[in-house]
Amino acid sequence: MKDILDQLEHLMYGYNYQVTFGIDIFESCTNLDDFKVKLKKRYLESKPENANIIPYEIADFWDDINFGLNFRGDSTAGLILNEKKNEKLEKVQLAYKEFIRQFINENTKIYSYPDEEGIPGYPVYWDYRFVLQTDNNKCLFIYGSSSD
Repeated sequence: MKDILDQLEHLMYGYNYQVTFGIDIFESCTNLDDFKVKLKKRYLESKPENANIIPYEIADFWDDINFGLNFRGDSTAGLILNEKKNEKLEKVQLAYKEFIRQFINENTKIYSYPDEEGIPGYPVYWDYRFVLQTDNNKCLFIYGSSSD
């Protein structure tokens, strides 16, 4: 997954535009309190104890993911891709989404994590942070953002 994230960040680097993506998998994560403890250990500057984690619908989750992946910017900042680079980017984006999909089933709970403090990235044009709580005691923390 690290290779896919690195490729996304490289391919989505543009004129006055860059992105940050991350996915962390936390084992033995049976509830949101476990997640908050593990997140704090991974991102020392984060404040999960103050975060109001919000239940999220799967369709809204994918809408937010796709918005970030499909954002190309405007006249002052964004991506300028030729056909070949765009095709490569689309393949890497598909691999990113396929990786995420393997953790989603009818029992997965999805939450928005609205606090950006201590989490990598600098949101300007778009951002997201999600917790996916799986039925096999794993929590995925997924984040993405774009900046100038």
